[in-house]
Amino acid sequence: MAGFISVGYFLTNLFFSVVLFLFWIRIFLRYFRISSLHPVSQAINTFTNPVIRPLEQLIYGKNAAPRRYDWVSLVLIIIIEFLKFACLSLVVYGAVMPASLLALFVAADLVVQPCNLMFYMILIRVIMSWINPAWQHPVAEVLAIVTRPLLILGRKIIPDISGFDFSPFIIMIILKVITLFLSASMPLPLL
Repeated sequence: MAGFISVGYFLTNLFFSVVLFLFWIRIFLRYFRISSLHPVSQAINTFTNPVIRPLEQLIYGKNAAPRRYDWVSLVLIIIIEFLKFACLSLVVYGAVMPASLLALFVAADLVVQPCNLMFYMILIRVIMSWINPAWQHPVAEVLAIVTRPLLILGRKIIPDISGFDFSPFIIMIILKVITLFLSASMPLPLL
């Protein structure tokens, strides 16, 4: 029986994590004003527009201009987070958690998810810079635009030492500390 619970947990968590990943990327793309004609933006919009566009038209009207802050996606992320933890608690515990615990898990995951996403974006950017520093790829461009503000902050903490830039490692450590602290502070293990 424990095997089925583990598989159910894994598949449920995987599904919700991929969906949340797409919506968080959409928020980042909109916030950093990456063109909707950019290949990465087009790919993300292909997956998220069937859900987002009708809601945007309902809230803002049919001819509304895109906004820098994608509030519709953020509200949808919160709803999906509630569904995620309700489903995971059903799979693991056989019942839905109380609303207060659900809200606590959602609030923590609203910080953990973007921190994890930024951690892996910086990691991919570091690996790409080691393999081929002059790589001209749409994904490399998006990674550079999205991670630049954090890396600038990291360079203020520790400047280049003998030509080596340690800012990605400092920021990755800070992001992991935040996620580990939040995960350890939860009343139940973070699902």
